[in-house]
Amino acid sequence: MTRIELQNLWQERMKDFEKSEQNGKEWCSTQGISLSQFRYWRRKLRLMPATPSTHSWMTMDFDRAQKQESLFVHLGVSRIEVHAGFDPDLLADVVRVLRTL
Repeated sequence: MTRIELQNLWQERMKDFEKSEQNGKEWCSTQGISLSQFRYWRRKLRLMPATPSTHSWMTMDFDRAQKQESLFVHLGVSRIEVHAGFDPDLLADVVRVLRTL
């Protein structure tokens, strides 16, 4: 299951929980879900932006003769330096956090 599919699954589960009028412990027991997993996802989803983000792409031209060792990303007042071999999941997490600030 992809991260997006897992996130969508838990968003649906949280909607079901809200409709149930049960407390978290009761709901988890009836659903066969661990309370720690429920708490993790509840917190994670609360920290995510409420509206889906829209992405806009920009074109970038690189001079192939010039070796690019790093890329600077500017998000508002935040600046991120990305080096070759970076972890894309870590960058996505950093960008997600910066959007909430």
